[in-house]
Amino acid sequence: MRSMPARSRRTRGRRAWAAAAVTLLTLACGGGDGAGGGGDGGGKAAGGREPEAAGEPKRGGTLVMSNPSDRDALNPLVSTDFDTMEIMRFLLFMTLVQYDEDMNLKPYLAESWEVAEDGLSMTFHIRKDVTWHDGTPTTAEDVKFTYEKAIEPELAYPNVATFQYYRNAEIVDPYTVRFNFTRPFAEPVENLALVPIAPKHLLEATPGADMRNAPFNRNPVGNGPFKFVRWKANEELVLEANDAFSPSLGGRPHIDRFVTLVVPEQTTEVSMLLTGQSDMMRAVPPQDAERVESSDVARLIVYPTRQYVYVAWNPKLPLFDSAAERTAMTLAVNRQQMIDALLYGYGDIAVSHTFETSWARDPSLQPLPYDPERAKALLAEQGWKDSDGDGVLDQGGRRFEFELMTNEGNDLREDMLVMIKSDLAKVGVAVKPVLREWTVMLEEFQRKDYEAFVAGWVPDFVYDPRDLFHSEAIAGKYNFVSFANARADSLIDLGLATVRREDAKPVWADFQRILAEEQPYTWLYLGRERVGLSRRVKGEMKLDARGHLVHVRDWWLDG
Repeated sequence: MRSMPARSRRTRGRRAWAAAAVTLLTLACGGGDGAGGGGDGGGKAAGGREPEAAGEPKRGGTLVMSNPSDRDALNPLVSTDFDTMEIMRFLLFMTLVQYDEDMNLKPYLAESWEVAEDGLSMTFHIRKDVTWHDGTPTTAEDVKFTYEKAIEPELAYPNVATFQYYRNAEIVDPYTVRFNFTRPFAEPVENLALVPIAPKHLLEATPGADMRNAPFNRNPVGNGPFKFVRWKANEELVLEANDAFSPSLGGRPHIDRFVTLVVPEQTTEVSMLLTGQSDMMRAVPPQDAERVESSDVARLIVYPTRQYVYVAWNPKLPLFDSAAERTAMTLAVNRQQMIDALLYGYGDIAVSHTFETSWARDPSLQPLPYDPERAKALLAEQGWKDSDGDGVLDQGGRRFEFELMTNEGNDLREDMLVMIKSDLAKVGVAVKPVLREWTVMLEEFQRKDYEAFVAGWVPDFVYDPRDLFHSEAIAGKYNFVSFANARADSLIDLGLATVRREDAKPVWADFQRILAEEQPYTWLYLGRERVGLSRRVKGEMKLDARGHLVHVRDWWLDG
């Protein structure tokens, strides 16, 4: 799976609008959930301006990025936050390989690799010019340690399924490591593209059970193009250029410092970007996109994201223990209205948990339509009726009402709750919106202690739905909906063991059809990212699904 739940970002000034929208029957939801549209798309600067001349790279300066929330633990073995992992993958640490702009693998910490013809082993050759930021060489021992620590049960590594077919790791020589597998499986190299390597000499003495609270997490030592300086909780994270970064990868970054400021209000974030107080805004609200596009100070970069936004239904609740009832919920929610009214067209209705460019996506699947009458019929077939005339369906003394939760501090998702409440009321379902602090909410739905919730998810490039949907993953962190289906289990097992993509595609198509029939989630929309970037930032401006920090080490500042 190697995916991350994505917290949404606050979108300002929408409360009065949302109330009016209910009356006008146009209520919907939007904001900074990675959804975006308009502009040019495709990772280009929007607004129709002529391309800016980049000039020659310059060294120096501080790039300031705003973000509405603080980082998670800066430890690749324990972090579960997408934005934190982006900082670790692209700035602080190194993965063995990376994706290029065409989504093909390219060398990074590993200068080369080979997979055995029988598919039972894979060997990486580590660069000899990479050191940890304390001067210690990065070697094959660190790679082996990362694997061995990640599979410790006491650690509870978030993406342990990455290593499900690994037998062991062995050191061939100080800069060569071989992984041995229990069986051939699909995309073994791709499996490691998003796993940052951790320093053995600093973490090997920390028991797995204590890793979550290790001092290292707030004072990390990486080996990437930037190194840690300081972290003031809920204020700032400061990194500086690594003068000793691998010469074979271009050496030191052009920028001296990269600073992330915690700015809870997006109104303030936009103002900082447009007045030159910051250089980068992680997620520009849709309603502010035109202001950024037309600015002489900043540019808007729009590109397809991997994130989808969804409603999760808890099947342990009698209201959602059948596919018919969950399907009725999806049919009753007007998702296109949500995209048009709140996302300003920056999104597409989602049909499953796969993103648009995923090779495993079944293109024949179509989203369920907005059809409240069919939703009513399905609920009636399940025995739900309004026996007392109060407008809410009931059955055997139970009313069809539930709490719908999302993270507080984000007007977009709060508006989504209001819209869903309005839509479901039309079919006789009562919704009570509930807001939670993000980390509290994360703990609650990992414990399955919820009725329904709205959140986002960022799948990784390797298609591996095991942690999300296999019955054996119910006790884990990511099968939030306790999905259990014997046929789906067998397809997941078969798909992951199928080496060639062309052979795996029909397997995954069958699996996705099961999900479409079962509707464990209502997939709301797939988005487009909107990054605001100062015009003084120069270099490659084309961003894509790899992430918003992919080019930072090659950018420079002009002025």
